[in-house]
Amino acid sequence: MRHVRHRLRRDPEHQGRRAIRSSRVINKAGERNVLFLNLPQKSVRFVKDLVTTLVEEQWRYTLTAFMLSFFSSWILFAILWYLVAYAHGDLIFDPETGERLGDGAMPCVEGATTFAGFLLFSIETQVSTGYGAKVPTEECPEAMFLLIVQIVIGLVIDAAMVGIVYAKMVRPPKKISDMKFSKKAVICQRDGKLCFVFRLCDVKQQHAIETKVTAVLLEQRRSLEGEVIEKNESFMKLENNGRILLMWPITVCHVIDSESPLFDISAKDLLEKKFEIVITLTGGTMTTGQVTEARTSYVPGEIYWGHRFQNIIMYDRAHEHYVAHNEHMDVLEPVDTPLCSARRLEEVLKEVKQFMEHDREREFDDLEIKPEPTRQQEDEDSDSDGGLRMEQLKSSCSSPKEETNSNQPARVETFPVAK
Repeated sequence: MRHVRHRLRRDPEHQGRRAIRSSRVINKAGERNVLFLNLPQKSVRFVKDLVTTLVEEQWRYTLTAFMLSFFSSWILFAILWYLVAYAHGDLIFDPETGERLGDGAMPCVEGATTFAGFLLFSIETQVSTGYGAKVPTEECPEAMFLLIVQIVIGLVIDAAMVGIVYAKMVRPPKKISDMKFSKKAVICQRDGKLCFVFRLCDVKQQHAIETKVTAVLLEQRRSLEGEVIEKNESFMKLENNGRILLMWPITVCHVIDSESPLFDISAKDLLEKKFEIVITLTGGTMTTGQVTEARTSYVPGEIYWGHRFQNIIMYDRAHEHYVAHNEHMDVLEPVDTPLCSARRLEEVLKEVKQFMEHDREREFDDLEIKPEPTRQQEDEDSDSDGGLRMEQLKSSCSSPKEETNSNQPARVETFPVAK
């Protein structure tokens, strides 16, 4: 049974299945897995910010809102035109002769005597197609005022709808969210320090402007007073302050130092810990310059200890350009990595350094200058003393690393760990 568990921990497919079942705040597609319940006046807030609501909603809801706005304005003004004509007496006719019995020499709207006629007149007024048989007259001042109001409101609706459609069509989130993040992250050594590394790629070659990446670790924490903080945020410092150049698939590195939230986590702890690292990419597109973001997250089951990403950027001498093999973006290769935490590794390196310095001082103490012997003693001890001094000089010039190899523990072969 123990051997089976060991194999499951080493199996990448098993790690992937564990990761899918894990509860997370941000899924791999970048969508937020948060549901808000019992928000006060939620509908009112959406209506107050109607423009943002229509831009963020799906196309079917936005187009439905467009049609309802036009239809409602046409019908509303058709009712108002009908009331103006009814008040002026334009809808009263002599049943025998068919003549109009209302006040004034002319009706307010010539050629419109039914509600359907006033609806067509309202549409003609608002869409600026020109008038046909139905035209307004100078008989009614209230009709002229209503005509101006409808024209202004129609222009406002047209401008709002065109602006919303344009903003929705050029909305950059759909473009920059196509940024491809690696499905896995790794912990390996770089320049002697443990590092958390992931990879991302600009699939559509948008080359986002002022691109910056941030990493936040979400983990449950208990305060000194006993309060349980469900998702405590700990920011992880990235190299170059998270600023990247998206010319090709790149790896983003977080050095696990004393300020890192991963400082006390070892390979064994990674199997037991429950946390989530949320990665956020912000930047603007070259086409519109609008700032947007793309997100993903990594749980312990998706973090491989003792691996690094395979190099996928090559230079093609025949065509004289660089080639990036995106199909190998998630390919990992094992590498020797200490299984201890970064804190323990730092302590071990410090102890080794102190041991080496102490050993070097002891070697130089053995080579202190002795009193100069007489010529007779030199002749007698030349053979024996010369060999001893050569051995001491060789010992003092030898690499400290070679001397301490017997005292250092052998490295353990690493394996990918999963939650």
